[in-house]
Amino acid sequence: MDSQKIKKIIDAAIQAPSGDNVQPWKLELARDFGRLDIYNLPDLDTSYYNYRQAAAYVAHGALLENITIASRHLGCCLSLHLFPTKDNPDHIATITFAEAEPQLDELYETIFRRSTNRFSFQKSRMAVEDRQRLLSTVQNIEGVNGYLFDDDLTIQKLAKILMVNDQLVFERSDIHRFLFGQIRWTRQEIETSQDGMPVDVLGLSAIEKIFFPLMRHWWFVQAANYLGLSKIIGLKCWSNLRSSSLIGQLTVKKYDRLAFIQAGRALQRVWLEATRQGLAFQPIVGLPLLAYRAKENALTDFSAEHRQIVIDAEKQVRSLLGLDSTEEWLVGFRIGQGRMTRSKTPRRKLLQFQQIS
Repeated sequence: MDSQKIKKIIDAAIQAPSGDNVQPWKLELARDFGRLDIYNLPDLDTSYYNYRQAAAYVAHGALLENITIASRHLGCCLSLHLFPTKDNPDHIATITFAEAEPQLDELYETIFRRSTNRFSFQKSRMAVEDRQRLLSTVQNIEGVNGYLFDDDLTIQKLAKILMVNDQLVFERSDIHRFLFGQIRWTRQEIETSQDGMPVDVLGLSAIEKIFFPLMRHWWFVQAANYLGLSKIIGLKCWSNLRSSSLIGQLTVKKYDRLAFIQAGRALQRVWLEATRQGLAFQPIVGLPLLAYRAKENALTDFSAEHRQIVIDAEKQVRSLLGLDSTEEWLVGFRIGQGRMTRSKTPRRKLLQFQQIS
């Protein structure tokens, strides 16, 4: 195989999003560049959201979708074998490459432009054909259903439901600790770690940037919560959601690692299509993953009040989407017209990849 072509495919692969940009993957490339093995690194994502590696599997799904798009675009035929080692759930995939005629894919270049936009959007009505193209990207992924809402009433209802995740982040010390552990405050930290989230990508206003560094201290958050800090954070999320042109939700047939992978692929495709259309995009994954834990009776560290908040949110979303027992809520997102984000999350260099014989 052409080594430069494979390196371009890998470069596209690692542009995939992951929870708080932990990049929970290891890639092993054969010396002849014809085979790529992908492994999950569970120690990199110890977030409360990553129950049974669900968040990591979603991230790997996005990575695999990038590989698929880049391979087709650059002229590679690939054979994908998911979870090839029965006794190793962290061996995500084995991919073999062969030369093929390039099939130009308009989503390829958006892989390198895609970013999370946490700022407030400008609400605008989307053209029917643009909305349909977004939905069609999800329909191409087996086992995943997509629901898109652009009417004001449903967006307002979803905003009220989904805002609770941001509130919980500032009421739960474990979730708060992991989040702030992934924030990179200086250029030196960004260049050294090559992961995590630069503070500039968090969508903070000028005033928020003054006070936000104090919020890394749990003692400060606890004190500020007496003055309503967590509720103010939730209200900002609510406001951002209400400004969206469209809110989408993805469902799967059941909770398992294949479904998480497929949801990640679908999320990435709709994200890339939104980027192609010049739209701002923010994934909404935290609350659905808490709902997954709740359905598995795994919110054991939550208070009864917090547990009920998550359970009620999941029931309300199911009602809005009209879901029956054959579908599970897993991923959401918001889309709209937004300001350009100048900062992007870093990626680890290609030098990390191991070549094996």
